[in-house]
Amino acid sequence: MTRPLRLSALLFTCLLSATGAGVVHAADDTDSSENLRAQARSIRKAAEADFAQRESGCYDRFRVNACLDDAREDRTAQMQTARKLEARANRIDRGERIKAMEARLKEAEERRAKPTPVPLLPLPGNQ
Repeated sequence: MTRPLRLSALLFTCLLSATGAGVVHAADDTDSSENLRAQARSIRKAAEADFAQRESGCYDRFRVNACLDDAREDRTAQMQTARKLEARANRIDRGERIKAMEARLKEAEERRAKPTPVPLLPLPGNQ
């Protein structure tokens, strides 16, 4: 009875991970970190909803603990997909911060390299 459930859960997890992997590769070009975080939030929300539904169904079965373990494993796999998306979003943010910092440093170096003229004030007695 649990073998078909495990198989369907495994297929569902593989489908999510394949979809998540495609999203991560597509993120290089078009997705922003906010979009990736929103996708991760939706995956987490769906995983929690699926787990809650499966958990309540497990208590109607004879092998409650095995069913709960399977549901937890599937939720963990979905959460890992969400974590990968969040890690990608963090890398994008970190890259943007590094670029901004490098631009500020370059600007500061250019200001230091260019001498600023110091206005000469006349001496008080030489007017």
